[in-house]
Amino acid sequence: MTDAATPGRRELVAALPGMDDSLKTAAAPPLEVDASGKVIQPNGPVGFSAAVIPYLLAYGSKSLAKVQADRVQALRDPSTNLYGPGQTYYDQNLALFSMGWTEQRFRFNRDGTLHVRWK
Repeated sequence: MTDAATPGRRELVAALPGMDDSLKTAAAPPLEVDASGKVIQPNGPVGFSAAVIPYLLAYGSKSLAKVQADRVQALRDPSTNLYGPGQTYYDQNLALFSMGWTEQRFRFNRDGTLHVRWK
């Protein structure tokens, strides 16, 4: 979610290829990974899929971001508009921030200050 003009952003994104690599062969972010990078528990919750969308877009992986966005939408309960089985608080928060940023409802300026569309 860091502004593209933020100093060091490009280097930071380039130094973190692990999730991009993982999602090339997995349908969802893992729930648990050990210190060596080995997946202990695959299939993280819907909130993890939502949270990884901005990263994938920053990484330039639009097709992988779409897969995760599609997963988030597929796990939305139309009767409540909440996400995931159990509709946990954590998943809702991750989805709220990810989808709000993705829909350009807010962004962070180069200096890290918050810019909201409604102001």
